[in-house]
Amino acid sequence: MKFACSKGELFKHLQTALLCLSPKTMLPYLSFLQMETGDDSVTITSTDLEVSTRIRFKADVKKKGKALIHGDLFGALMRVQEEKDIVIEEGKDSIGIKCGNFKADVAKGNLQDYPQIPDPPASSEKAVRIPAFHLSEMLGKTMFSASRDEVRYVLCSVYFELAKGAFTVVATDGKRLATTWQEAEMSKDMKVSAIVPAKTVNILPKVLSNCSEKEEVKIIIDDSGIFFVTENITMSSRLIDGTYPDYKNVIPKQVKIKAEADKEEILNATVRAASIYHSGISSQNSFVKYQVSKSKLNISAASQGFGESEEDIDVESTGGSINIAFNPGFMIDIFKHLNDKKVVMEFSDSLNAVVVKSKEDPNYVALVMPMRS
Repeated sequence: MKFACSKGELFKHLQTALLCLSPKTMLPYLSFLQMETGDDSVTITSTDLEVSTRIRFKADVKKKGKALIHGDLFGALMRVQEEKDIVIEEGKDSIGIKCGNFKADVAKGNLQDYPQIPDPPASSEKAVRIPAFHLSEMLGKTMFSASRDEVRYVLCSVYFELAKGAFTVVATDGKRLATTWQEAEMSKDMKVSAIVPAKTVNILPKVLSNCSEKEEVKIIIDDSGIFFVTENITMSSRLIDGTYPDYKNVIPKQVKIKAEADKEEILNATVRAASIYHSGISSQNSFVKYQVSKSKLNISAASQGFGESEEDIDVESTGGSINIAFNPGFMIDIFKHLNDKKVVMEFSDSLNAVVVKSKEDPNYVALVMPMRS
């Protein structure tokens, strides 16, 4: 195996491939990347047995072949190279790296140890195409609501649903929820869902950032897992086996009070109010109170032994007044992941969840359960 390419091109794809490697693996071969040369391209493969990526890019191929190289070591060497062409050449027991006046020989892995990475099905009825930008945007608006508590492993995920011409993304940790959907081309009778692990979803937007502006991603769900296929990248992941909560029944249907606010104002006011907490905004015991009355929203917080804070912002409200408390980190997460100028909050009473809706994305819904204050 021997090929040449620019340092920038190689390092860009190498960084994406390294996302799949686990830093604490007990299986040495999972610390390696597989490089394979074709007629005029190089394919880098990485996996931790849960999620895998194959990245193909153009290169000046001198000799076809396949080899394993230690991922972190390769990344460290590439990170400090000059912006010049790099030559990678496989030897008998090592892989040679040349860039300008720099030369290095690193040990190569045993190809026989490397696991077989599943290929996406050649044809599948359980597939949908969606612009890569839209998928990345949908994940950005939802995945922060996924649970981080591994005891509730089903919720350490993002739920994908393909049905009735719509592709829906949902995330929840039991105390908050975020969901959005997009129309997508699919067969009329298609109805399939997948519980995608959090690690996969965290890596996916970074993989999609390599796509061109109008490039589409093909999503395929089958018994072996889920596949995301673009022009030059194939990403696959196992799925979580379990039953996802019925998210549709969680969203309150009764609305008594509505309040529309400037997104940046309510975001910044919530951050300022919650900064009174010595233990930090994200502490489980921290809460902020939202008091809606007429055309004002009063945001307040009190930390025992440290002090209290409050701030009023202007809102457009209907339906009366309400006083309700929330985990400030949950509200901040929603606001900072929306690109809207305005957000709408819908309340039923102080014991039920607030629903946050987007003015610019009518398909988006987020909710946060209240706290006892």
